[in-house]
Amino acid sequence: MVAAHPSFVSVVITVFQAETHIVRALRSATMLDVDGPVEIILFDDGSTDGTLTAARAEAEVDPRIIVIEGGRQGRARALNQAITAAGGRYIAILDADDIALPHRLRATLPMLEANPELVMACSEAIVFEGDAPERPAGMQTGARISRITPATLYASNRITHSTVLFRRTAWEQAGGYDERLDICIDYAFYFRLLRVGGIAHTDTVTCLRERRANSYFAAQRQQDYTDALSLIRAEARSTMTIPLWAKLAAAARSIRLGMKNLGDQLHAPSGTA
Repeated sequence: MVAAHPSFVSVVITVFQAETHIVRALRSATMLDVDGPVEIILFDDGSTDGTLTAARAEAEVDPRIIVIEGGRQGRARALNQAITAAGGRYIAILDADDIALPHRLRATLPMLEANPELVMACSEAIVFEGDAPERPAGMQTGARISRITPATLYASNRITHSTVLFRRTAWEQAGGYDERLDICIDYAFYFRLLRVGGIAHTDTVTCLRERRANSYFAAQRQQDYTDALSLIRAEARSTMTIPLWAKLAAAARSIRLGMKNLGDQLHAPSGTA
């Protein structure tokens, strides 16, 4: 399904079993402030709870919301199919359990509009657990803008997926999200984009990011996460120049993560994994 009139920005949400928070995400997307049309593509990745019912009810109220029932695809394929269906020149990703702030596009879109060499812009997020914190009143003044380089990305992925805005043409040139991966697909995608053009970052907060103990990512085994990082970084080393300091920083971070995971296992209550 493609929008009848190509939209300036397509907000893409892929969702699985999200009936408790999908309405919150959708309503935050409808409040985005931007000069130009916006459509909201919600791709349901095989939910069996009340996610689709809740999403369709929101679509009845706001015709900019397009609901696609895709069946179980997996996150990367779901994102690629949702973007294929989108009509926007720019794609804004919003994870189903996050909250977009109204000024999100005003903080990132001008960077892409003013710099043709950039393929993506991103910003900062406030991470919370439980009740959502008070939302920032608006865009901060004097925001700092920096570049995300292959080296800084290799050392550590500090990009929040729900803040990214990228050109649809760049997504096409990059080959989309890597459907071989089940986790860390955003991290792999950023490297793909860096092979096409530049990525800019503003320290403006544009998203409230919920951390949930029962999220899909949190349920993945530590070894799966480590394996995915190894695959992504090996591919990055084979296609771009990564300086020694970045390799050492990534290795040190992996060691710290492994030690933390080991400590969590040693101190886990009897009978837990």
